[in-house]
Amino acid sequence: MQRNVQTHSAPSRTKRRRKRPDPRKKHFGFTSHQWPFLLVLVSNWLFALVFLIICKLVWHWVPAEWNTMGDRIALVIKDSVFAILPGVIAICIVAAERLDPKMFVGRMAKPNSALDINTRFILNTFEQFTAYFIAHCALAIYSPPEEARTVVILTALFVLGRILFWIGYHKNPYLRAFGFGITFYPTVAAYFCLVVYMTTGIRVPL
Repeated sequence: MQRNVQTHSAPSRTKRRRKRPDPRKKHFGFTSHQWPFLLVLVSNWLFALVFLIICKLVWHWVPAEWNTMGDRIALVIKDSVFAILPGVIAICIVAAERLDPKMFVGRMAKPNSALDINTRFILNTFEQFTAYFIAHCALAIYSPPEEARTVVILTALFVLGRILFWIGYHKNPYLRAFGFGITFYPTVAAYFCLVVYMTTGIRVPL
């Protein structure tokens, strides 16, 4: 009787499990893990383009002085103060976090700890800032006065991208990828336009 009770009362352990999609399976050459990041890549370009167009439509600004090289570089330096600000703030935060011995294993920060992430953010920000600064100096040199506001708009996009990248580094990989994209790809576009102009004389309006 005891065996019969156990046989009838015991739930079946051989439940059918739903088959998960194979992460290696590709659709149009991309896996299921790559598709979300591909969509983020496309959204980077669309967001940056829409952001630039809207800002130029609603903000009509021409610098009062744009004749000398000093006037142009001065604008880039002023914008650079805001562009590098997230990195400076991150350095201050890391300096405070280093006072907590729990963040360390020996002399190294614990992998993926807040200290480790913030340290990597600082390194990435200064790498991005180097490319940003050179591109914007060249943009200022070759841009006519009516396009000077592009330098300011792209700086605002750079700062927004750094903030989203920083938050995403701690919270969400897709937000991190999006923030990286709107930081980096507008700089790539600026380099492309500059190279085309310097080699062919064809100006791509920005």
